[in-house]
Amino acid sequence: MNRIARLAALMLAAGTIAAATTPAGAACKQIGAVGTGVTTDLAKFMADAALKNIREAQGFSKASGSTTYKCETGMIATDCHARQKACQ
Repeated sequence: MNRIARLAALMLAAGTIAAATTPAGAACKQIGAVGTGVTTDLAKFMADAALKNIREAQGFSKASGSTTYKCETGMIATDCHARQKACQ
């Protein structure tokens, strides 16, 4: 039992040190992507998929806040520029 108590105390100390060395505010960055589709909804969907791919490729674990869109409808397709804050 003494061995388990020592192991638990060691694990607790390691967790405390890891928490103390982690910065309080995680590193965040504004990312953007463009999606193209026949409709606005499809263009937004493609832009969201591109944002997800960028987050994963750059090592960001989560999105922070809502996504903003700026869509332009052309003769054939719609382009949507999406921006979002991503944090590690």
